[in-house]
Amino acid sequence: MKRIAFTLLALALIVLLLGKSASRLAESITLCSIGLALTLGEIVRAAISRRVSRGIGVVARTRAVRQLQSASCLKRRTGRRSQAFDGVTVVLSRTDARATAQYHSAPRFAPGHRALALLRRTVLHEVLLAHDAYANRRVIIKRTLPGAPVHDLRREAGMLFWLEWARMPVPAPQYIAYEECDGRGTLTMSYIDGQTIEELAGAGRLTVSTLVHLLAKTCMALDALHRAGYVHQDIKPANLILDRNGTLAVIDWGSARRHDLPYDPRTITCTPDFASPEQLRGMVLPGNDLYAVGKTLAALVPAPPPALARVIARATGPFAHRYATGAELAQALLAAAHNDA
Repeated sequence: MKRIAFTLLALALIVLLLGKSASRLAESITLCSIGLALTLGEIVRAAISRRVSRGIGVVARTRAVRQLQSASCLKRRTGRRSQAFDGVTVVLSRTDARATAQYHSAPRFAPGHRALALLRRTVLHEVLLAHDAYANRRVIIKRTLPGAPVHDLRREAGMLFWLEWARMPVPAPQYIAYEECDGRGTLTMSYIDGQTIEELAGAGRLTVSTLVHLLAKTCMALDALHRAGYVHQDIKPANLILDRNGTLAVIDWGSARRHDLPYDPRTITCTPDFASPEQLRGMVLPGNDLYAVGKTLAALVPAPPPALARVIARATGPFAHRYATGAELAQALLAAAHNDA
């Protein structure tokens, strides 16, 4: 670009020296103008290029510092970014995994979140209701207690991320962020405004017919989850929340697993009262969730009507006689509701 400008300027000078008429003078002025414009454009382009380069350098340095700060907090970082949540649970493409790791590299439970109430505490976790000042909304923060293992919470974060990424028709909390720092895991997810069916049934605010229809819809959602290769493994009344729109959402995904991978039975967490005999032996099967649905009905409806009682008996009976799919159990529940009406 500079060479062209200087060439045009030189030609203008030559024409000016050799030309004797007004037309020659006009041509000279035109060539000079073009040359000056090109030179000015080159100067502006160079200035913009320097500013952009400096800006890119600042962004790159900022990202590097954040990654180093995040890495210094992590106690157990795997060599592959595709294992950010626990590789045995969620299989993501490299592009998705890099984007996910970049998204939650900075801590989220600090300046922007203010704890409002402690909702629940177990031997491993505490669950808090918090306010997100940046988004002006309530969120749920679940974090491990000091010294507790983080793999279950990491798996839950991965499952929530995958459910949204894969657009699974399973009502569940939305993943917001996950981090590990100082040996503790912290999962931030959306707040579901509602009550568990355990609370609703205990208060007498849930009829048997309504409960059966809600669980039938949940069985259809679980059927889609099973066909995608995953099992929730901890269906129970306390993990089913009915929101204000009448949708039954499934929470607490820390026990979820792929059903085509082998596991050590000692690493599988569950609630024994709602776990199938096969699950207690370490087997990950879609039928584990269906068995748990039957146990949930048995716990919430101590004296079920005849048709519903038969469905519960089959769902929780010997393995060979149980329902094969969530869709089959859903149909049986709807039929029972109709027959008992």
